[in-house]
Formats: sequence, structure tokens, C-alpha cells
Amino acid sequence: MEFYIAKFANYLLVPLHILSFFLILLILFLLFTNLKKLTIFFAKFLLILFLFFGYTPLSNFLLNKIEDFIKPSKYPIQQLTGVIVLGGSFDDKLKSQERNEVLLNSSAERLTKALEIYRKNQKILILFSGFASELKPQGWNESDMAKKFFLEQGVRLENLIFENKSRNTFENIIYSKDIIKNYKGTWGLITSASHMPRSYFGFKRQGLILEPISVDYKTGTSSEFWINFDIQKGLENWNTIFHEIVGISYYKITGKI
Repeated sequence: MEFYIAKFANYLLVPLHILSFFLILLILFLLFTNLKKLTIFFAKFLLILFLFFGYTPLSNFLLNKIEDFIKPSKYPIQQLTGVIVLGGSFDDKLKSQERNEVLLNSSAERLTKALEIYRKNQKILILFSGFASELKPQGWNESDMAKKFFLEQGVRLENLIFENKSRNTFENIIYSKDIIKNYKGTWGLITSASHMPRSYFGFKRQGLILEPISVDYKTGTSSEFWINFDIQKGLENWNTIFHEIVGISYYKITGKI
């Protein structure tokens, strides 16, 4: 039940959905009412939301703070026993199966970073954690796609471990922790920079201190010009910010971190 509630809440928090909701309300008032003051109020409110979500310096600043909250590990790659790669790097799984081709999304760096580390340390274990995040999965699951991807890139099968039950971050942690504990040594955690705080502290709560290996950065280190406006980038930034702040808050309240 928790999984489905989280999916519904995440849908409601998408900035584009928020803008669309108020736009629909505005249109309804324009078409079916004569309440001019209320119509003007919604029009102004929609404009404010549009300007707020599109003002990128603010969202860039907040997202940068999330991405830099956990500092990247300086632990030598050659001394790592293994790395755990969290799922979320794959695009349409049904099309992937139909085309017999692994389709990647903007989080593909989770996979390519694991490959980079493997080529520097070919004794390392790669634990991929993920089944599917959709309500009704179709096509290959994420572990199937990860296996195909890594094998096609030349990773030896004996270096690969797959956890193929998890549907979200907390399940990644719960289903992977015992696998990691079966191997002595230091493990790294590979996930997107914005996702690292929730993941890192989730594993820590379960007694595992992993070396953070952040990828998929959406912000840089230089400050952004203060009058920048980009509605597409702004919506993407706020979508990530809302998702992580709500996720971290919920995990904190429920004792998951």
C-alpha cells in the first residue's frame, strides 16, 4: 500500500501537473462562470507559479545544496570490494524488450560509472538493485536490462550480482543489505547526486556505511546569473527537489533514515 500511496503523492507534486491543474481551473471559471474577480485571481496565481517554477537561479541553488549534501568518497577504487548500483537508469522497458535493445534514460551514468570502476578494478563486484518502479511493469525488468547491458560491455558474469525484487529506494536498501553484509570489505554506493542523501542515510540506518559515489549531477559549482529564466529546466529542477524533500521527510518520519 505504501508503494501506491507514494506513487500517487509523487504524481501530485510534479510542478507541471500543478501548473496544469490551475490552468484547468482558470479555463473552467472563464467558460462557466461570471466571477471575474476569482478568474483574475487564478490568472495571477497561475502567472506567479509560472514565473516561480521558471526562475532557475532559485531551483538551481536548492538542487545544488541537495546534490552536494553528501561529499563524494575519496576511498581508492582499487580497494573497494564492490559497488551497489541503484536502479532507475532505464527507459521504456517494453520497447527495450520488443527491440531487444537496452534503452537508457538521463540517469545512465549510474551504469557507466560502474563500468568505469570495473575497468580500473576488475576484481570488484557489481551489485545491481532494481526490479521496476511502475505500478504495472511491462517488458523486461531492470535487473534483466542491467544484466544485458553489463555483459554486452564486457563485464564478467562472476562479477555481477542482481537484486531483482525492489521497486523503490527503501526496498533497494532492505533487499540489498544482507547481500552486502555477506562480503567482507568496503562497498561503494552509486546513485544520482540528488538521490544520494536519501540512499546513503537509508543504508546507514540499516547498519551499512557505504562510500558515496555520486553521478548524474544537474548543477555545477559556479553561480548562475540571477535573472535566468527557463521554464523547462525550472520544472525539471523543482520536480527533483520536491521528490527528494518529500522522500527524505517521509523516510525521516517513518524511521527509515
